[in-house]
Amino acid sequence: MWMADRIGGFRSAEDAARYFELYDDLVDRFWPVEHEELDVPTRFGSTHVRRSGTHGGAPLVLIHPTSGSSVGWHRLAAPLCERHTVYTPDTIGTVGRSIQTAPIRSPRDLVIWLDDVLDALDLDAIHLLGYSEGGWIAGLHAATTERHARLATVTLIEPGGAIERIPRRLIASMVLRGSRTLIARDKHRAIRNFNHWMNGDVEISDDEIDMLLLAFKTFRQRLPTPDRLSDEQLASITAPSLLLLGADTRLYDPDRVADRARRLLNDVRVDIVPGAGHGLPFQYPERTTTRVLEFIESDHDSAAQR
Repeated sequence: MWMADRIGGFRSAEDAARYFELYDDLVDRFWPVEHEELDVPTRFGSTHVRRSGTHGGAPLVLIHPTSGSSVGWHRLAAPLCERHTVYTPDTIGTVGRSIQTAPIRSPRDLVIWLDDVLDALDLDAIHLLGYSEGGWIAGLHAATTERHARLATVTLIEPGGAIERIPRRLIASMVLRGSRTLIARDKHRAIRNFNHWMNGDVEISDDEIDMLLLAFKTFRQRLPTPDRLSDEQLASITAPSLLLLGADTRLYDPDRVADRARRLLNDVRVDIVPGAGHGLPFQYPERTTTRVLEFIESDHDSAAQR
């Protein structure tokens, strides 16, 4: 369970217990709707999933960024759950309540993992949404799963590296700034400064910072590095797609991302949001959830149920 070769995990059982305590406390205090905590089996370990809402229509499955766990979706959960059941898994191999037991050796394994999760939940038609690295996983899944028909729609929000590679100079800057943050005397202030530089005017609580710090210090992630999907992969995405980008994102040139998406995706709508950075869904949560719901409920939700 802990730090086996090529398997993500905590340094010790004690570190895991401390993290799980913080995780559960944040869910209890911040998750805005009634929910059920589930653990489902996959070929790569037990995956923790939060099921919220009991509404009809094809459910939403949300894939979180690399280091935040599914708890971060608490800012968007309430409006999305008003008319849909929402599933928020903790991605295997990243920090959260999922327990990895077998290595993820390639991007293809992440696709298999997500299909295993959806099979275990008995979901035959879903709206898939991913943000940041979760957007890369969602795009990769939509392009290469053998269950294309299961996807009613795909929404990619600021997808990290899926459509255009993140420039090496930005990765270097992120690593340098992150290292400085971890050795800063006032770590809460340093993390807030890094967050504002990367994501814009997104506020995070002291409790969320404490959980991030514990994750950075005690958890080692073992996942493939996100890489740009090929022309053939993007062209193979058959589900209607929504791409949401921040006009001020640091990850890439949003116009270039939008142009490639429009050229290669079969059925895509692209919104570039003025004033938004990489933290788009948390800078503008109401605008984001409204746009997502408009998209998935246009013709796609009824089609998914037929």
